[in-house]
Amino acid sequence: MKKLSGILVLTLLSTSCERIIPFDPDQVDSVLVLYSDLNPNKPFKAHLSRSIGILDEGEPQRIGDALVWVEDSTGAVVDSLRPGVDADGFYYSPLKPVAGAAYTVKALWRELPLVSGTAKPMSVLGDFRMDSVGYSPGNGMFDSPHIIYKVRIDDDGVSGFYRLEFFEDLADTLVQQIIFAGTDDPLVVQPVFGQDFRGAVEFDNALILGQQRELLIRVYKWSLNSPTKMRVTKIDEATARYERSLRSAQNSGGLFTQPVPIYSNVSGGIGLVGGQGFLWVRP
Repeated sequence: MKKLSGILVLTLLSTSCERIIPFDPDQVDSVLVLYSDLNPNKPFKAHLSRSIGILDEGEPQRIGDALVWVEDSTGAVVDSLRPGVDADGFYYSPLKPVAGAAYTVKALWRELPLVSGTAKPMSVLGDFRMDSVGYSPGNGMFDSPHIIYKVRIDDDGVSGFYRLEFFEDLADTLVQQIIFAGTDDPLVVQPVFGQDFRGAVEFDNALILGQQRELLIRVYKWSLNSPTKMRVTKIDEATARYERSLRSAQNSGGLFTQPVPIYSNVSGGIGLVGGQGFLWVRP
Protein backbone atom coordinates (compact mmCIF):
# COMPACT_ATOMS: atom_id res chain seq x y z
CA MET A 1 0.00 0.00 0.00
CA LYS A 2 1.32 3.38 -0.88
CA LYS A 3 2.01 5.56 2.07
CA LEU A 4 0.21 8.82 2.65
CA SER A 5 2.72 11.62 3.04
CA GLY A 6 2.26 14.92 4.77
CA ILE A 7 3.44 18.16 3.26
CA LEU A 8 4.14 21.65 4.37
CA VAL A 9 3.53 24.52 1.98
CA LEU A 10 5.31 27.83 2.38
CA THR A 11 4.04 30.60 0.14
CA LEU A 12 6.83 33.11 -0.41
CA LEU A 13 5.04 36.30 -1.31
CA SER A 14 8.09 38.04 -2.72
CA THR A 15 8.68 35.38 -5.36
CA SER A 16 5.10 34.19 -5.95
CA CYS A 17 6.05 30.52 -5.71
CA GLU A 18 5.50 27.62 -3.34
CA ARG A 19 8.11 25.95 -1.20
CA ILE A 20 6.92 22.42 -0.43
CA ILE A 21 8.67 20.27 2.17
CA PRO A 22 7.65 16.66 3.00
CA PHE A 23 6.55 15.89 6.55
CA ASP A 24 5.86 12.34 7.74
CA PRO A 25 2.59 12.16 9.75
CA ASP A 26 4.17 9.48 11.94
CA GLN A 27 6.55 12.14 13.24
CA VAL A 28 4.62 13.97 15.95
CA ASP A 29 7.27 16.54 16.83
CA SER A 30 7.27 19.84 14.96
CA VAL A 31 10.48 21.11 13.43
CA LEU A 32 11.53 24.48 12.12
CA VAL A 33 11.52 25.02 8.36
CA LEU A 34 14.15 27.49 7.13
CA TYR A 35 14.43 28.90 3.63
CA SER A 36 17.03 31.44 2.49
CA ASP A 37 18.52 32.48 -0.87
CA LEU A 38 21.98 34.01 -0.58
CA ASN A 39 22.44 36.38 -3.49
CA PRO A 40 25.14 39.10 -3.74
CA ASN A 41 22.63 41.32 -5.55
CA LYS A 42 20.17 41.30 -2.64
CA PRO A 43 20.30 41.81 1.15
CA PHE A 44 20.17 38.80 3.46
CA LYS A 45 16.64 37.44 3.81
CA ALA A 46 15.17 34.29 5.33
CA HIS A 47 11.79 32.72 5.92
CA LEU A 48 10.96 30.63 8.98
CA SER A 49 7.96 28.48 9.86
CA ARG A 50 7.03 25.43 11.90
CA SER A 51 6.09 22.16 10.23
CA ILE A 52 2.72 20.48 10.52
CA GLY A 53 1.51 17.08 9.28
CA ILE A 54 -1.28 16.92 6.73
CA LEU A 55 -3.32 14.79 9.16
CA ASP A 56 -3.06 17.40 11.91
CA GLU A 57 -5.47 20.27 12.38
CA GLY A 58 -4.49 23.84 11.70
CA GLU A 59 -2.20 25.60 9.28
CA PRO A 60 1.60 25.72 9.05
CA GLN A 61 2.74 28.36 11.50
CA ARG A 62 4.85 31.21 10.26
CA ILE A 63 7.29 32.21 12.96
CA GLY A 64 7.71 35.96 13.45
CA ASP A 65 9.43 36.10 16.84
CA ALA A 66 12.48 33.85 16.44
CA LEU A 67 16.19 34.61 16.67
CA VAL A 68 17.65 34.51 13.15
CA TRP A 69 21.22 35.43 12.34
CA VAL A 70 24.02 34.93 9.80
CA GLU A 71 27.57 33.76 10.54
CA ASP A 72 30.64 33.81 8.30
CA SER A 73 33.00 30.89 7.72
CA THR A 74 34.85 31.62 10.99
CA GLY A 75 31.68 31.49 13.07
CA ALA A 76 31.59 35.25 13.63
CA VAL A 77 28.14 36.85 13.52
CA VAL A 78 27.71 38.92 10.36
CA ASP A 79 24.32 40.34 11.31
CA SER A 80 21.03 39.54 13.00
CA LEU A 81 17.99 39.35 10.73
CA ARG A 82 15.02 41.37 11.91
CA PRO A 83 11.42 40.22 11.46
CA GLY A 84 9.18 42.08 9.04
CA VAL A 85 6.41 44.36 10.28
CA ASP A 86 3.72 41.81 9.39
CA ALA A 87 5.27 38.96 11.40
CA ASP A 88 4.80 36.72 8.36
CA GLY A 89 7.93 34.66 8.90
CA PHE A 90 10.26 36.83 6.83
CA TYR A 91 13.48 38.18 8.35
CA TYR A 92 15.67 40.87 6.82
CA SER A 93 19.08 42.52 7.05
CA PRO A 94 20.29 45.66 5.23
CA LEU A 95 23.61 43.94 4.48
CA LYS A 96 24.39 42.02 1.31
CA PRO A 97 26.47 38.83 1.17
CA VAL A 98 29.76 38.74 -0.71
CA ALA A 99 29.90 36.40 -3.69
CA GLY A 100 32.03 33.32 -3.08
CA ALA A 101 32.09 33.68 0.72
CA ALA A 102 30.46 30.96 2.82
CA TYR A 103 27.62 32.00 5.13
CA THR A 104 25.58 30.00 7.61
CA VAL A 105 22.01 31.08 8.36
CA LYS A 106 20.80 29.98 11.79
CA ALA A 107 17.45 30.23 13.58
CA LEU A 108 16.26 29.44 17.10
CA TRP A 109 12.68 29.52 18.37
CA ARG A 110 11.41 28.47 21.78
CA GLU A 111 12.02 24.80 22.63
CA LEU A 112 12.56 23.59 19.07
CA PRO A 113 16.08 22.60 17.99
CA LEU A 114 18.40 25.11 16.37
CA VAL A 115 18.30 24.97 12.56
CA SER A 116 21.08 26.03 10.22
CA GLY A 117 22.18 25.85 6.60
CA THR A 118 25.30 26.96 4.73
CA ALA A 119 25.74 28.26 1.18
CA LYS A 120 27.90 30.54 -0.96
CA PRO A 121 26.36 33.37 -3.00
CA MET A 122 27.39 33.05 -6.63
CA SER A 123 28.97 35.50 -9.04
CA VAL A 124 28.02 35.38 -12.70
CA LEU A 125 31.48 36.13 -14.08
CA GLY A 126 31.25 34.66 -17.55
CA ASP A 127 30.76 36.78 -20.64
CA PHE A 128 27.24 36.72 -22.12
CA ARG A 129 25.82 38.13 -25.34
CA MET A 130 22.42 38.01 -27.02
CA ASP A 131 21.80 39.02 -30.64
CA SER A 132 18.60 38.87 -32.64
CA VAL A 133 19.17 36.69 -35.72
CA GLY A 134 15.64 36.13 -37.01
CA TYR A 135 11.89 36.44 -36.59
CA SER A 136 9.03 34.03 -37.28
CA PRO A 137 5.39 35.13 -37.51
CA GLY A 138 4.31 31.62 -36.52
CA ASN A 139 1.88 29.41 -38.36
CA GLY A 140 -0.84 28.69 -35.86
CA MET A 141 -1.69 27.82 -32.30
CA PHE A 142 1.38 25.67 -31.67
CA ASP A 143 3.83 28.00 -33.38
CA SER A 144 3.33 31.52 -32.05
CA PRO A 145 5.29 34.55 -33.26
CA HIS A 146 8.80 34.54 -31.88
CA ILE A 147 12.16 36.23 -32.16
CA ILE A 148 15.22 34.02 -32.54
CA TYR A 149 18.20 35.06 -30.43
CA LYS A 150 21.73 33.75 -30.59
CA VAL A 151 22.96 33.64 -26.99
CA ARG A 152 26.69 33.22 -26.45
CA ILE A 153 28.03 32.01 -23.12
CA ASP A 154 31.70 32.21 -22.17
CA ASP A 155 31.55 30.09 -19.03
CA ASP A 156 33.60 31.17 -16.02
CA GLY A 157 34.69 27.63 -15.10
CA VAL A 158 32.75 27.55 -11.81
CA SER A 159 30.28 24.68 -11.48
CA GLY A 160 26.66 25.68 -11.31
CA PHE A 161 23.35 25.71 -13.12
CA TYR A 162 22.22 28.44 -15.51
CA ARG A 163 18.73 29.87 -15.87
CA LEU A 164 18.13 32.18 -18.84
CA GLU A 165 14.94 34.25 -18.61
CA PHE A 166 13.63 36.86 -21.04
CA PHE A 167 11.62 40.02 -20.33
CA GLU A 168 10.38 43.16 -22.01
CA ASP A 169 13.09 45.73 -21.39
CA LEU A 170 11.69 47.79 -18.54
CA ALA A 171 13.57 48.93 -15.45
CA ASP A 172 15.55 46.06 -13.92
CA THR A 173 14.09 46.58 -10.46
CA LEU A 174 10.43 46.12 -11.44
CA VAL A 175 8.52 42.88 -11.02
CA GLN A 176 7.93 41.74 -14.58
CA GLN A 177 6.21 38.94 -16.45
CA ILE A 178 8.60 36.43 -17.93
CA ILE A 179 8.37 35.79 -21.68
CA PHE A 180 8.21 32.11 -22.60
CA ALA A 181 11.38 30.88 -24.28
CA GLY A 182 12.57 27.56 -25.67
CA THR A 183 15.42 25.95 -27.56
CA ASP A 184 16.23 22.69 -29.34
CA ASP A 185 19.84 22.72 -28.19
CA PRO A 186 20.84 19.26 -26.83
CA LEU A 187 22.50 20.96 -23.87
CA VAL A 188 19.06 22.02 -22.68
CA VAL A 189 16.91 19.11 -23.88
CA GLN A 190 18.18 17.09 -20.89
CA PRO A 191 18.42 19.69 -18.12
CA VAL A 192 18.87 18.83 -14.46
CA PHE A 193 15.49 20.44 -13.75
CA GLY A 194 13.45 18.19 -16.01
CA GLN A 195 11.45 19.06 -19.11
CA ASP A 196 9.20 21.74 -17.62
CA PHE A 197 11.10 24.95 -18.37
CA ARG A 198 8.42 27.25 -16.86
CA GLY A 199 9.28 29.99 -19.31
CA ALA A 200 13.04 29.76 -18.86
CA VAL A 201 15.95 27.91 -20.44
CA GLU A 202 17.82 25.99 -17.73
CA PHE A 203 20.83 23.67 -17.78
CA ASP A 204 23.87 22.36 -15.94
CA ASN A 205 27.12 23.99 -17.06
CA ALA A 206 29.10 20.75 -16.57
CA LEU A 207 29.35 20.12 -20.32
CA ILE A 208 30.63 23.63 -21.11
CA LEU A 209 32.76 24.25 -18.02
CA GLY A 210 35.23 27.00 -18.86
CA GLN A 211 34.24 26.89 -22.54
CA GLN A 212 32.18 28.92 -25.00
CA ARG A 213 28.73 27.84 -26.18
CA GLU A 214 26.14 29.41 -28.47
CA LEU A 215 22.44 28.60 -28.18
CA LEU A 216 19.62 29.53 -30.56
CA ILE A 217 16.66 30.47 -28.37
CA ARG A 218 13.11 31.23 -29.44
CA VAL A 219 11.53 34.08 -27.45
CA TYR A 220 7.77 34.11 -28.00
CA LYS A 221 6.43 37.66 -28.34
CA TRP A 222 4.14 39.46 -30.75
CA SER A 223 6.12 42.65 -31.22
CA LEU A 224 9.37 42.61 -33.15
CA ASN A 225 10.17 46.21 -32.24
CA SER A 226 9.78 46.18 -28.45
CA PRO A 227 13.16 45.69 -26.72
CA THR A 228 13.96 42.44 -24.92
CA LYS A 229 16.48 41.73 -22.18
CA MET A 230 17.82 38.52 -20.64
CA ARG A 231 18.43 37.73 -17.00
CA VAL A 232 21.19 35.17 -16.45
CA THR A 233 20.92 33.45 -13.07
CA LYS A 234 23.44 30.95 -11.76
CA ILE A 235 22.45 28.71 -8.85
CA ASP A 236 24.31 26.19 -6.73
CA GLU A 237 23.82 22.43 -6.60
CA ALA A 238 21.65 22.52 -3.47
CA THR A 239 19.16 24.90 -5.07
CA ALA A 240 19.13 22.85 -8.28
CA ARG A 241 18.48 19.62 -6.38
CA TYR A 242 15.72 21.28 -4.37
CA GLU A 243 13.99 22.68 -7.47
CA ARG A 244 14.30 19.37 -9.33
CA SER A 245 12.75 17.42 -6.45
CA LEU A 246 10.02 20.05 -6.01
CA ARG A 247 8.99 19.79 -9.64
CA SER A 248 8.97 16.00 -9.43
CA ALA A 249 6.68 16.22 -6.41
CA GLN A 250 4.35 18.65 -8.12
CA ASN A 251 4.04 16.30 -11.10
CA SER A 252 3.79 13.09 -9.05
CA GLY A 253 0.01 12.71 -9.35
CA GLY A 254 -1.34 13.95 -6.03
CA LEU A 255 -1.14 13.37 -2.31
CA PHE A 256 -2.21 9.71 -2.45
CA THR A 257 0.69 8.58 -4.63
CA GLN A 258 4.10 7.48 -3.43
CA PRO A 259 5.69 10.59 -1.86
CA VAL A 260 8.58 12.22 -3.68
CA PRO A 261 11.29 13.30 -1.21
CA ILE A 262 12.09 17.01 -1.35
CA TYR A 263 15.77 17.86 -1.03
CA SER A 264 16.80 19.65 2.18
CA ASN A 265 20.21 20.86 3.37
CA VAL A 266 19.08 22.34 6.70
CA SER A 267 20.35 20.63 9.85
CA GLY A 268 18.13 20.43 12.92
CA GLY A 269 15.00 20.86 10.79
CA ILE A 270 14.12 20.98 7.10
CA GLY A 271 14.39 23.51 4.29
CA LEU A 272 16.97 25.04 2.01
CA VAL A 273 19.78 27.57 2.29
CA GLY A 274 21.02 28.07 -1.26
CA GLY A 275 23.36 30.32 -3.20
CA GLN A 276 22.76 32.14 -6.45
CA GLY A 277 23.51 35.33 -8.39
CA PHE A 278 22.29 37.05 -11.54
CA LEU A 279 23.01 39.75 -14.11
CA TRP A 280 21.08 41.49 -16.89
CA VAL A 281 22.10 41.20 -20.55
CA ARG A 282 20.83 43.29 -23.46
CA PRO A 283 21.34 42.90 -27.19
